[in-house]
Amino acid sequence: MSQIIEKSLPYTYGDKQHVGVLLRAADQQPTAAVVLLPDWRGQSGLARDHARYLMQHGCVVAIADLYGDGFSPNDPSQVGPMVKQLLDHRDEGVKALDACVKAMKLHLSPGMPVYCLGYSAGGMIALDYGRSGAKVAGIIVCSALLKTAAHGMSTRIFAPVLLLQGTQDAVSPMDVVNAVIKEMDEAGNDFRFELYSQTHHAFDNPEAGTDPTARLVYSPSSAARARLAIAEFLREPKEH
Repeated sequence: MSQIIEKSLPYTYGDKQHVGVLLRAADQQPTAAVVLLPDWRGQSGLARDHARYLMQHGCVVAIADLYGDGFSPNDPSQVGPMVKQLLDHRDEGVKALDACVKAMKLHLSPGMPVYCLGYSAGGMIALDYGRSGAKVAGIIVCSALLKTAAHGMSTRIFAPVLLLQGTQDAVSPMDVVNAVIKEMDEAGNDFRFELYSQTHHAFDNPEAGTDPTARLVYSPSSAARARLAIAEFLREPKEH
């Protein structure tokens, strides 16, 4: 890939400052934009690798600031309280994402389609953003921390949705997958699920290792299939 132009993308929700990262290929005119909500490590090397793949497919990418203040954990011991905050205040995650989308749009050509792509806890936020009535071109979640709608939250999503999960995911097991499918079907949402067999949580992360007895397990084949599914979803014409 050609040189990548990177700039800070500040945005604010409430009294908390967020610092996203805006990335684009120097020699490309993007045809779509993606707000990428990363897994627990925030704006990590893996998030940037996912962003590079999206840029190869003609996208400008904003990596959202998952926790605020530009914080990206570098040790798993830091994660529990941060993710619990996201789980306990799901509405705040939605509003922070909306602020990120609005900030990104200031850097885009008018009418450029905007997608939201979330991994793990970022996937929960992306799906909740769809439930908030967000007017985006599509919602994608991959190896997500799946949750059904919170109390008082709408189940109707107006954007097309792509969900990519593993059948052996201990974080979002199949009973949760089935509950989300039921909810989305009853709401009349335009969605599709891809389920990958013998695939665990964090299947997109090479650093997770390949021990099949672990909670987090990398699957090269499922990661490759998920990337192809994401690229196809981005290429499809959308009616919304």
